[in-house]
Amino acid sequence: MENSTDPIDGTCSVTISEDGMSAWITLNSPKNGGAEVTLGQVNQALAENGVTVNINQLVVEQTVYLKLWDHPHLVASGTEPEEGKDGYIEYYFPTTVDLMPVVESEDGKVDFRNLNLIHNVKKGELLAERFPAEDGKTGQTVTGKVIYPPKVKNPSLVAGRDTAFDSSGVRLLASKDGHACMFDNKPSIISLYTVQHDVNFAVGNIDFVGNVQIKGDVKSGFSIRAGGDVEIMGMVEAAQIYAEGNILIKNGIFGAGKCHLYAGGNIVAKYVENATLKAMKDVIVNDSISRSHIKAGGKIKVNNYQGDIIGGHLEALEEITAGAFGSDLHVPTELELGIEPKFRQEYVELLGKYGEKKKSLLSLEGFINEYKNYRENKKEISESYRRTMNERLRSYSGLRNEIEVLEEKLKVFEEELAKLDHGAVKATQKVYPGVKVTIVKNTFDVNENLGRTMFIYDKGEVKPVPLRG
Repeated sequence: MENSTDPIDGTCSVTISEDGMSAWITLNSPKNGGAEVTLGQVNQALAENGVTVNINQLVVEQTVYLKLWDHPHLVASGTEPEEGKDGYIEYYFPTTVDLMPVVESEDGKVDFRNLNLIHNVKKGELLAERFPAEDGKTGQTVTGKVIYPPKVKNPSLVAGRDTAFDSSGVRLLASKDGHACMFDNKPSIISLYTVQHDVNFAVGNIDFVGNVQIKGDVKSGFSIRAGGDVEIMGMVEAAQIYAEGNILIKNGIFGAGKCHLYAGGNIVAKYVENATLKAMKDVIVNDSISRSHIKAGGKIKVNNYQGDIIGGHLEALEEITAGAFGSDLHVPTELELGIEPKFRQEYVELLGKYGEKKKSLLSLEGFINEYKNYRENKKEISESYRRTMNERLRSYSGLRNEIEVLEEKLKVFEEELAKLDHGAVKATQKVYPGVKVTIVKNTFDVNENLGRTMFIYDKGEVKPVPLRG
């Protein structure tokens, strides 16, 4: 048996944590004059246990030289892996269809007519952008084993209908104007917006940069704005429709005095009742026009041979045609021809402005004449009155100049009006009393029943002549 008084050398034990991220050394003190543990022995013990990474050599040396016996000391720590960041896609349009009514700020009421269901975009507008994933960094245990971070997700962005990537390959742009939406799980542009039923509270107002197709009716109180054509399979009630292209209504218009339509092209309908229409080209109606206000940059025509135009005010540049104008009740019906609506409006506005300026000029002339009378009769004039009259004299001079400019503009309009002698108003069946036909600036009042008649402009007069053929 070994004598307990024999010298026992010091030893070094190495402990590694279960996850391999920490390593400790414990220096066992020598006994009975045995040799102390050396630094070389400690380093050898670490190596033999596979501890090779992130060794804190200072702590090892301090533990040895300061003779910190019989207690574990942390001398190495592993490196934790750093998690990366998942990639993601940023969409710049609504990717889900939710009813999003507008809250009216003044009284807090919700406007269910504006549901924001359409997201209009222009060609070249940014639709979506892919932000790539950022990989994490690997870690290591104290024994050098590599620890991998969790895998990152890197979603893909796929171009849908009428979209394309820019040169970066991560930014998706619209290739044309239209409605941006998710179609088949891909950002897409729709140039035709279709409503499968009526335009009502379930749909709300429509504002779309492309063409709009309505499979049902457009109910009262709702509006449609389209950058292209509007096609309506049903009828239009007291609604507002604006189209930069054409408006086609398979059924008719029952406007109740509150329907307004504007088309940059043609307006075509089965019938029109109590509505206001403006078309930059033609207004074509199949059956009848009743109590409506219509302006056309081209023709107004009722196709049906027996179709009629009763009441209202109609203006066209080239032609107004119907089976009958007016009715046996002598309903006032005004037909104007020969002047482009925009031209007529500018002319009327110019005349109104000229009249106002002339009225102001006459008023100033009265004050000036009064002032002259005071001066001639050497009446006493106050300083304030003198200043007021000086202001009026300056206003009078400026007003005279403005009137001269307006007179020159009116002269140009009058010369253009004198050239407008084309076009005709045609009734293929009958014209009733109460109808008023104006061509260019002259008017013919119908006071008796007329048969098939065409109204023409001849030598400064509007004349009814028999319609041949």
